[in-house]
Amino acid sequence: MNPDIQLRHEVFAQLNWDPAVFGCDVDVRVADGVVTLRGQLASEDLKNAVERAVRRAEGVKRIVNQLTTAECASND
Repeated sequence: MNPDIQLRHEVFAQLNWDPAVFGCDVDVRVADGVVTLRGQLASEDLKNAVERAVRRAEGVKRIVNQLTTAECASND
């Protein structure tokens, strides 16, 4: 199996395992071990929890966190 596809599956497994972030709508893309996260979440705490969950996935070289929060959007 392609290592990036395998890593993407592992990232989703971590997101589905963690009750703090289960059910979050996060777009996950992986290229050469670099995980890019996109989407909008309800809070900065949730954004940080998603990143912590992704860091648990074996094989992550780097995380590019492009997640935004509703808190941020309401301040614009």
